[in-house]
This record gives sequence, structure tokens and C-alpha cells, in this order.
Amino acid sequence: MNFLERVRTRSRRGQASPAGSNGASSEGADGLPIPGYDRLDGRQVGARLSKLSQIQLGAVETYERSHQARPQVLDKLRYMRGIEPLPGYDETSPERIVEMLARADTETVKAIRDYERKFRRREQVMAEAARVLPTAQVSARERDAREGRATRVREGIAGRTKTADGLASRQSTPSGGN
Repeated sequence: MNFLERVRTRSRRGQASPAGSNGASSEGADGLPIPGYDRLDGRQVGARLSKLSQIQLGAVETYERSHQARPQVLDKLRYMRGIEPLPGYDETSPERIVEMLARADTETVKAIRDYERKFRRREQVMAEAARVLPTAQVSARERDAREGRATRVREGIAGRTKTADGLASRQSTPSGGN
């Protein structure tokens, strides 16, 4: 590709169509969810990543690794990538998530709360998660974890008591040499 073709291509990529003009998404001409991606520096890309879904972050990461591979961008992507708490979560509306929280167990509520804190930061969802968490049904995994912790605490107390009893018995028996 010669210089003139690169300039033409670059200028076409930079022309974002107005929202809703032809029903197209807000993706740039290169298929990335950030229009004009190649013209942005690492700081500018990083500032836009928090608004993207996990699928979009994956597309950006693939593109970045195969093109500029900027450490600043890849580090931010590494931080931002995560597993959605439920399949299709990023495409689900906040209203629908609030409905789902009403029936969710504690493990799911905590996963949604933590994901929202790190990625989406939607106040409506975070407030509802905080509201339903104290009354949510305990999940089987969390119940098992609680029982495991309680068992370890009991075993630890029993071990300390045994050690203390052993030390007390040594101190109460007279030693032969003194």
C-alpha cells in the first residue's frame, strides 16, 4: 500500500457516522468498538475501555496484540478482562439484572456486585445487589465454604486447647533435676 492509499484509508476510518444515521453500531471502520482506534495513544484507549463489554474488550485485545502491542494498553486490558457473572451479562439491561437479583442466591449476587464494582459501575444494579444480599438464599458452594471455615475454627480451638493443656501439665509436674 502506498502513502496515498494509507492516507485515504486513515481518513475513512476517522469519519464516524452520526449515531443512528444508518442503523450501524458505534464501531469504527476497522470493526473495533472504539472509532478512530489507530489514531489514539495508549492513555486515550485506556480511558475508553471501561465502557466496553467483555466481548468488545476481547476484540480490542486481539487487534492491539496483532498491531501496536502497546504495554500500557495490554496491561489495562489484562485488568479489565474478566468473566461475566452470568452468560450474556454485558448485553443485559440494568432493569433485567435487577429482576434477576431478586431471585439470585448469595454467590450470584456477590458475583454481580463485584463485577459491577470493577467494570460497569451501574448505580441501580449495585444498589439492588446491596439491598438483596442480606436476604438472598445461601448457595450450596457458600454453605459448604461456611461449614469448612467453622470446622477449621473448631479444629484450631481444639488444637490450641490440647497444646495449652499439655503445657500446663508439664509445668505442674516437678522436674527431676532442680
